Amino acid sequence: MYDQLRRGALLGGRLLQANAGRLASPLKLNLALTYWCQYKCKTCNIWRRRPTDELTTAEILTFVRENGNVSWLDVTGGEIFLRDDIGEIFDAITDSWRDLFLLHFPTNGFLTKQIVAVAERLARSRVPNVIVTVSTDGDQALNDEIRGIKGGFDRQMETLNALRGIDGIRAVVGMTVSRFNVGQIQRTFDAVRAVTPGLTLDDFHVNFAQESQHYYANAGDAVAAPKDEILRELKGYRAERGPARTPAGWIEDRFLRELETYVQTGTTPMPCHSLRSSCFIDPWGTVFPCITYTRPLGRLRETGMRLAPIWESAETRATQGEIWKGSCPQCWTACEAYHSILGNLVRPFAPPAGPPLQQPAVDSIPLTLVGTGK
Repeated sequence: MYDQLRRGALLGGRLLQANAGRLASPLKLNLALTYWCQYKCKTCNIWRRRPTDELTTAEILTFVRENGNVSWLDVTGGEIFLRDDIGEIFDAITDSWRDLFLLHFPTNGFLTKQIVAVAERLARSRVPNVIVTVSTDGDQALNDEIRGIKGGFDRQMETLNALRGIDGIRAVVGMTVSRFNVGQIQRTFDAVRAVTPGLTLDDFHVNFAQESQHYYANAGDAVAAPKDEILRELKGYRAERGPARTPAGWIEDRFLRELETYVQTGTTPMPCHSLRSSCFIDPWGTVFPCITYTRPLGRLRETGMRLAPIWESAETRATQGEIWKGSCPQCWTACEAYHSILGNLVRPFAPPAGPPLQQPAVDSIPLTLVGTGK
């Protein structure tokens, strides 16, 4: 219990520091371990990459050893359970990152046996909060149509229910609303609840499809639904959720309220904490501000897997200042929103004044900085 309180107090203290200024090291990491994925989702082109030369087990273990003061970790892909070493990686993280308070990862839920086995190991770790998001895009027919794999919904639900039976694991559902499934939130929730006893809207997270060149590889694909349809869906969903009943529910409600602002204005609704208290690392160790902003800042393979030289560089500091003023592509995703909300609690803020930044074409970025794996 003391260790959990210590970790929680440390995270709270670092969030307070982030309200006042840029942190000496990120409290939150968004770490992509692979871009391999067996699904073929219409909203995302990660599965088309067929990557090579992603970080090896040894390189990732070195990264874990060299960067130990993380309080909040999101591990993502691709589908991370396509890595044979995922259990070893999580073991290294939970054993050596003594300050880690919150560990989250999404999964497409297809490899139930592997996912559950790793989750059971994580449940025995000392990390106080382990959250797993099983993603879905609709009821059985719609989900499998969007994802391109027949039987996917059934596998996802099998994984969700197995995870919900593990003490120490919080398993939730994640739905990304796009032009392919807008208007289907309630129907999707009802379909999941029909096979998942006890499911509530507190177990159901909704995001809206956005574009990214270096992450989703879907820039220009027009995956978002029309604005009026998104707003109608969002207002109905928020009304269905009702008032927040827990601290986590309050953060989710704030995320959704600000998402409505973002959809209406196209502008990030508060100063973003990308590079102030977080960053994104791709499967080749390239450091970016976040999953949206295609601006590579350095490669871990060139720093001995140490993040500090990149985080402390003049370019990174300057980029953070630009982002803080709103000179970035503009987004509102859970990857950056939650800690931005908490990092703006004790200071007044206004919407960023800078113009949205047009991103460079992917082929104009030096391949020495971006590992394409192609």
